[in-house]
Amino acid sequence: MRVLIMPCGIGMGHTSRCVTIAKELEKIGVEVAFASYGSGYKILSNHYNYELYKLPEIKFYGVECELDIKYTAKKSINVPFVFLKSIYKESRMIKKFKPDIIIADSHFSVPITAKVHGIPCVMIQNELTLNFAELYPDEKTMEYLESGLKKFVADVCNLSKVVMIPDVPGSIEIPTKLENKVVHTGPLLREDPRKMKDKQQLRSEMGFNSCDRIVLVTVGGSEFGLELLKLICLASSTIDADKIVVVSGPQINDDLILETEKIVKKKFLSNMMEWMKISDVIVTLAGHTTTMEVAALGIPNLTVPIEKHPEQLRNGSNIKKYGISIVEELKNLNIENISDNINFLLENTDIQSKVESVKTKFSSYTGTKNAVKIIMDNSRLNF
Repeated sequence: MRVLIMPCGIGMGHTSRCVTIAKELEKIGVEVAFASYGSGYKILSNHYNYELYKLPEIKFYGVECELDIKYTAKKSINVPFVFLKSIYKESRMIKKFKPDIIIADSHFSVPITAKVHGIPCVMIQNELTLNFAELYPDEKTMEYLESGLKKFVADVCNLSKVVMIPDVPGSIEIPTKLENKVVHTGPLLREDPRKMKDKQQLRSEMGFNSCDRIVLVTVGGSEFGLELLKLICLASSTIDADKIVVVSGPQINDDLILETEKIVKKKFLSNMMEWMKISDVIVTLAGHTTTMEVAALGIPNLTVPIEKHPEQLRNGSNIKKYGISIVEELKNLNIENISDNINFLLENTDIQSKVESVKTKFSSYTGTKNAVKIIMDNSRLNF
């Protein structure tokens, strides 16, 4: 059996959860190939050995830690051309690789291409509705844009056999026309928290002391996290940690971040969940995959959603309600209060008391196995 996986290449989360599925498929003898662009393509080409195809670039625009939807829309005037170019490239890949099923992770041209070629498609989505109008209440054009995109997303997803939501039930709004297509698999975690080595063993293997206070800062694959990294480094002397592990992604030029005795700089970690597990506090943007892994490991966290990014704002709102997260916008953070927030998370016993229940809730799902079963059941080999 052959599976072609096409994740959205913006950031690292879509690609990392698809690699998780790919590894599980390989265990049962399935041949896997990938196609992506941007950070996704860079990660796959630099760190994995899958057969890999490059797709046309799609880009979001903004400044610092804020997504500019209006400017992105203005700069995306060639989207119809890119969309058609993607379909053309995807068609060539399908003809060459001859997959029995295609997995599309938030990449909306794929279900159309798959339908044209008569190949079943499974869609992975952690967002099915948008809230542009809420972010720009005085902009009537944003209301029209949101309405059109909602219909487009629902229509495209409806071409898929199944829409997998890699989250717990109740996490997102499901459009009425997709209710019969949607399955909540639970989080697609890179590792099963219940089978991981314990915290102290991992620390010993990684060269840290058992009593070290460790803060992990991870900002994914887009350039939006650079300002957060800079702020953490400026505040490092007032953060009550022994080590601050700073993880940047392929789109971030981190030359301005100096490695010191306290600051440990990493570009990419294939064993990210192990680094999360050894940490006492995690500072992160609000990417969906990261928030799921943080919750499943039960790590107190400071979550900083990309401003005016509908999905990240919703992810931040969702994780906040479990009681182990402080959620702040970057514009409200400075050297003093980012230190205060992190130090509060390191010390607060009320947050520590909630860790076990959150960890149990999110680590109890077998999301990857559920996803693999759905993929196998919907392959054309079963029709």
